[in-house]
Amino acid sequence: MNSPEWHRRMRDFVLEAGGLAPVTDSFYFLRHGETEHNKRRIIQTQHGVTLNDTGRNQARAASEILVHHDFVEIHASNLERTWETAEIVNEKCAKPLHKQSNLWERDWGDWAGQSNIDLNWGGDPENGETLQRFTLRTLDGFREVLNHGKEILIVAHGGNYAVLLAAFGLPLNGPRVVKNAEPIRLTKDSSGLGGWTATHI
Repeated sequence: MNSPEWHRRMRDFVLEAGGLAPVTDSFYFLRHGETEHNKRRIIQTQHGVTLNDTGRNQARAASEILVHHDFVEIHASNLERTWETAEIVNEKCAKPLHKQSNLWERDWGDWAGQSNIDLNWGGDPENGETLQRFTLRTLDGFREVLNHGKEILIVAHGGNYAVLLAAFGLPLNGPRVVKNAEPIRLTKDSSGLGGWTATHI
């Protein structure tokens, strides 16, 4: 897996914990829309960060794409920025909407509010979550929502998506894990070998 060292460590944590084996053959993932912290390249707190106007417009644009895809329900992190994104999307999609606290973004502790340009994902912020703790908590969240055999939409955070890529053995390419409010479909490989692909829709 051609990824940074910290992302390979995520993969190891997931495998040591038994891996991720969704019952469903496909599902969708959407990162929340842009916030002012995203725009200003600031490490975000878990609570108290909402979408800016660009983020709301991104969520509306995502809804115009997602309404044409046949998922049956939405599971979203209930932090403000993700929940607002999910509600905007659901104005168009009109699906059952469920809260999922295990899919919160990583708690960056004392690092919150600092620049994220050189963010050390492999580090352990004081009063925050270690990489291992965040990975395993996120893994629990994905196991909870992907064990029903339903095609669903998950609305969460960039850090959660990094865990998902690690769990499926997919590389982390480029400086961003996933763009704000960019819908992605994850599909099980038809070869039967247990692989997954991630496609922007």
